Amino acid sequence: MKKYTLLYTLKRQLKSISEEGLWYMYPSYLFGSLATGITAVLTAVFSKTMTDLITRSSSDKRIIKTVIILTACTAVCFAIGHLLHGVCEGLSMKLRSWEFLRCADLYHNVEFKNIEDSAFEDRFHTGFRAMQSDGAGFQAVYNDLYTVLSSLISIILFTVILCNKMPLIALVCFVSMVLSYMANYLYARYSAKRKDELNHWSWKSYYFSTTLSDFNYGKDIRVFGLQPFLSSKYKDVSDRYLDIYDDVNKHQVSYGLLGAIGLLLQNGVSYYLIINGYFSSSLSLADTVFSLTVVTAITEVMNTLVNRLGELLKNLKLTAAYYKMLDEEYQKDDEKGLKALDLSEPVEIEFDHVWFKYPNTEEYVIKDLSMKIHKGEKLAIVGTNGAGKSTIVKLISGLYQPQNGSIRINGIEQKEFNRQEYYKMFSTVFQDYSIYACTLLENVVGYGNAEKGKLALDTVGLKEKIQELPNGYDTMMSKAVDEEGVELSGGQKQKVAIARALYKNGNVIILDEPTAALDALAEAEIYRSFDELVNNKTAIYVSHRLSSTRFCDHIALFTKEGLKEYGTHDELMKLHGEYYEMFEVQGKYYKEGAEAV
Repeated sequence: MKKYTLLYTLKRQLKSISEEGLWYMYPSYLFGSLATGITAVLTAVFSKTMTDLITRSSSDKRIIKTVIILTACTAVCFAIGHLLHGVCEGLSMKLRSWEFLRCADLYHNVEFKNIEDSAFEDRFHTGFRAMQSDGAGFQAVYNDLYTVLSSLISIILFTVILCNKMPLIALVCFVSMVLSYMANYLYARYSAKRKDELNHWSWKSYYFSTTLSDFNYGKDIRVFGLQPFLSSKYKDVSDRYLDIYDDVNKHQVSYGLLGAIGLLLQNGVSYYLIINGYFSSSLSLADTVFSLTVVTAITEVMNTLVNRLGELLKNLKLTAAYYKMLDEEYQKDDEKGLKALDLSEPVEIEFDHVWFKYPNTEEYVIKDLSMKIHKGEKLAIVGTNGAGKSTIVKLISGLYQPQNGSIRINGIEQKEFNRQEYYKMFSTVFQDYSIYACTLLENVVGYGNAEKGKLALDTVGLKEKIQELPNGYDTMMSKAVDEEGVELSGGQKQKVAIARALYKNGNVIILDEPTAALDALAEAEIYRSFDELVNNKTAIYVSHRLSSTRFCDHIALFTKEGLKEYGTHDELMKLHGEYYEMFEVQGKYYKEGAEAV
């Protein structure tokens, strides 16, 4: 089993530089950190040299010349260090953006069952934190490493200088640095121990904070007076998060005392030896000033090094969690398998003794279901809430696979197809469709065929609405990211989602109750339009209303016990069973609507 140690993680991050073709980042790191490290030392050398020249009553010409040389050297080193640090920072940002795409690719290519698994969500968001910003995780490792390298170079040069003048001070400074590092290490270890718990409550706090500030929840929150309730939930989870956060901070303070003791030891001993050396005449004034400057500088650099080492370790642990998540091969959809059927080929779907239950649950939602949807057939799936209608859609669409039994497409078992290829055969509009913050046309086609997308939007009855929009098909959706964006009504959003399915034009068309926000007449019109457009394609219509059933070839009525009734509208009405009762309950209005269809 692979161990995601900090050293392994660091090597992997450094290796990714060359793997992405950014090899010139290596010399940028080397020369940039070298120049930055030397800059700190030159500043100390400058003070000694100037004091030496002044006490020796050197000529003005020599002093000016020395000032110019040292200033120029310091400026050049500073400029090189600053420039190359900027280069490294930009490249590390580019690496993070590429790695983020890899992370997104993982999320959208794992088996769908993971997406609705809270344990996977926790693991994913823990790993994803490494990609969320430049101040923590993946990118921060590169930035921390640059500072650590430059600080080490400064410390090495300062130590060489001190060993030549006052080796005991060098030893005391080393002991102080070890104590500071131990303090940071102990804090980092305790912080890591509570990391998962902290992330868990942080994610919950984030959920409620975004819910309270999300425009999409605004209507429900106001109408049902949910703001106090949600605010209370947010406060509860935030308080829990803050309790853990405060506990971690208390340990940081406790361990910080160890570092403070080291600093007091270093400064006390160092200043005593330097002052004593001056009064005993073993140190000149220039050497005294220089030694004091070096001790002050090395203290600052050591603090920077220790703090950045702590940050580096913390960020490496975040990246290690990300790499571990990324490498969990068992989560990913199989890339092998058959290609999708030709789009012109009609599809037959057969359920053969299918049993299914959701992950981490005991009760089967689908029990021993056997059913065949013939090529080019239009099937209406109706039934009571909780009967498994949407689950059947997820199974047909390939988002889930049954625990027992099989689903066959034109006689081929579903699992024989490559998962991504399988998805191509289905144009599905789910209940929980999404409208993205991009243009109306992009919501349908992405980077696809614009004219075909416009036709799909017109077909679902949005042509008049689009003519009213400020930029027509190119109008931005949602004000969340664009103040000039447009918020469509619920029914209009559903039509956009349906247009997306029309545009895709898969072998099988599935409408999983996407018309809930439409009135009965508008729903019937949508289904009529679909009926005309699907031609010889296999089509499945899921609805709690029965306006979609009359024009379908067959109707499948599901209850919590499973498939209860199956047949045409007329056949089921003659049975006087549950379908008949549902149809009667929905009233004369639906009867007339069905007759019209």
